[in-house]
Amino acid sequence: MDASLVELVTELVLAELARSNEAPMAPPSAPQAGGEGRRLLLACAPASGKEPIWAALQTSGLNWTGVGQPCPAVKAKWVEAPRLWDEFVHGFEALVVPVLPLAVISRVALLLSDCPVSSSIVSAICQGVPVLACAHEVDALKRSSGRLPGPFLSLFHQHLRTLEGMGVQLLEQEALLARLGQRQAKAAPARGRDVITLEDLEAAMKAGQTYLQVLPGSIVTPLAREKATQMNIEIRFA
Repeated sequence: MDASLVELVTELVLAELARSNEAPMAPPSAPQAGGEGRRLLLACAPASGKEPIWAALQTSGLNWTGVGQPCPAVKAKWVEAPRLWDEFVHGFEALVVPVLPLAVISRVALLLSDCPVSSSIVSAICQGVPVLACAHEVDALKRSSGRLPGPFLSLFHQHLRTLEGMGVQLLEQEALLARLGQRQAKAAPARGRDVITLEDLEAAMKAGQTYLQVLPGSIVTPLAREKATQMNIEIRFA
């Protein structure tokens, strides 16, 4: 075989090997807020942006990485949904969901990752990243409970308890803004999750405590949450 032809074939083979060994595309990186290196992820549901929470977030002085439907009300670095959600979400200080509509509540309760907002929440739960959601939409649904069919209302509360049991923190607007004003602890690598059970509540009651403080990402079983209400013990996420 001609020497020049051998060299050409060799070059083509080496070029093909180099292309196959290229590193996969890394997920978008989160911007660092101020000089504190904060990493906050914002999940925006479709058709949101007019709710009061957005104006407050705009003036909160925080920098955001946003996923989902871009919201012009908040200055953020909006990125497309990553291919590998777990790798993208891991390392963020917290996931903030300013608007939590019924469609997202039901998707997360059923572990459906068929939209950017539910995908980000499910992945954050799996990675132990705190999920902070504004309770405005949830409260609006609760206020309408008098005219909602019983089966609908029962399923709604069941999904809501599931989310809270997963560790999703539903906060009033002022409480959410207060949490964002504090530096959150860096999420530790996933090593399993704390599960709050009836035994934990009984121990707190015997100790004379009126509340039980648990770590973000802890799972509160539906039975434990129901018993906490009966015992007048408040479950607080640190």
